[in-house]
Amino acid sequence: MLYAVILAGGSGTRLWPESRQSLAKQFLSFEANRTLIESTVDRLSSLVPMERVWTLTGQSMIGLIEKSLPDLPKDHILAEPAARNTAPCIGWAAAKLIKNDPEAVMMILPSDHVIQPDSVFCDTLRFAVDLVEESPEQLVTLGVKPTFPSTSYGYIQRNRNLPLETAVTEKWKNLTTAFNVVRFHEKPPLEKATEFLKSGNFGWNAGIFVWKAKTILELLRRFEPEIGEQLDLISNAIGTDQEQNVTDRLFPLMKKISIDFAVMERAETIIMLEAGFSWDDVGTWCSLDRLYAEQHDIDGNLVVGTKMLAVHSTDCIVRGNSPDHLFALLGMENVIVIQTENATLIARKDCEESVREVIEELKKRNWNEYL
Repeated sequence: MLYAVILAGGSGTRLWPESRQSLAKQFLSFEANRTLIESTVDRLSSLVPMERVWTLTGQSMIGLIEKSLPDLPKDHILAEPAARNTAPCIGWAAAKLIKNDPEAVMMILPSDHVIQPDSVFCDTLRFAVDLVEESPEQLVTLGVKPTFPSTSYGYIQRNRNLPLETAVTEKWKNLTTAFNVVRFHEKPPLEKATEFLKSGNFGWNAGIFVWKAKTILELLRRFEPEIGEQLDLISNAIGTDQEQNVTDRLFPLMKKISIDFAVMERAETIIMLEAGFSWDDVGTWCSLDRLYAEQHDIDGNLVVGTKMLAVHSTDCIVRGNSPDHLFALLGMENVIVIQTENATLIARKDCEESVREVIEELKKRNWNEYL
């Protein structure tokens, strides 16, 4: 059967001051008063019932997950005993699924992206599942067609001239194209990102994967034998009275490594489906310019959740937490203003990637109430 495994850890530090240690990015709202994680689960409702949805998160976020997803079975909230990046936790989820369903197919999905329309996204995932069912050794990933030379995203290089041709791709040929993956590339400098964009042979890595649970475990054993051995020990304890103790003891000992580094950059049989839906990872506050593209005023200014008076100001973003509070901008250009109850960020748009430096400075000063 098909299962959704939603990655709900991380903090989204570039979205400070809204994203905090106590309220990570996936619990923020950007569309229709639904949090990002709620929208992620809603989007999947035509594919998998809630009883086949699992989340991977941190210990501190269990309560937020339970509040956001009250219908999610509590034992489907896998909270890492320690943060070890995505390879160990995805392997852990695969081991849990295999105990009940040896032929389980996993969809791995981030919890904090904005995707539209749902119907095209779900059909693309159905395409991916069909490919996995056709060839269980295959790994399938979704690549987003780049629209600008982003230095914030990883890239997937695919073979432009050799789209995959199988019975399944023929079935879905009117939806999108399946390509063989050449290799994965980490976040590039601007010059390299510009080359990638011009070539037409690359997709942004959306971090969305589909594969057999047993296949990803086999590949983890092959490429990261120590992680594989630790996962096997945890797997042997699943369903016994020692499961929690074994997991708590072994999980923190695992190598801290992403699934991209551990498997995707090494595996030989990877397929990329080019996304036919709109996608945004809401990675920085400038994402609001894209999410609310139709709401800008004549000078390119955007206001969300509050009131704004912009005088001799252009291309600014204001997001507030009070509908009656007025932000008056005078002579501002390319500025971001984000208001919360106890902290306000004011930054130039070209400094948005440096918000982490504010976090580090707050830590140095022990101003924990703002973290």
